[in-house]
Amino acid sequence: MEVLPWIFVVVAVMWVFQLYLTVKQSRRFGERLKEIRTEGTTTTVGMGGFRYKGGRAYVALAQKDGVVTGARVMTGFTVLANPKDFDLVVGRSLKDLAAGKGLEGQKKKIVLATQNAAETLLKK
Repeated sequence: MEVLPWIFVVVAVMWVFQLYLTVKQSRRFGERLKEIRTEGTTTTVGMGGFRYKGGRAYVALAQKDGVVTGARVMTGFTVLANPKDFDLVVGRSLKDLAAGKGLEGQKKKIVLATQNAAETLLKK
């Protein structure tokens, strides 16, 4: 019976460590998002993919006058995923991205996240 409290302590420490890594990842993504925000642009983040089947993808798009001016993508299964430049969509129309045009060859979760972000920007 003396082992049970130690199991709870280990689980609690692991949970706190996961929360710490989640906060760090969120801050990294926020910092990268600031880089694409310029004066006169509107920015949003789209989500795609599956929670348990290969992770999620998050795509941040900045647009001005219906054209993407900056983009970042973050994919991965764990809190160790890092945001990366997504230059493939820069200069493209939001309407084309919402329809999935120009995203051929990309992973499905990235296409879904890009479409989600583009649709959100089109609704504004």
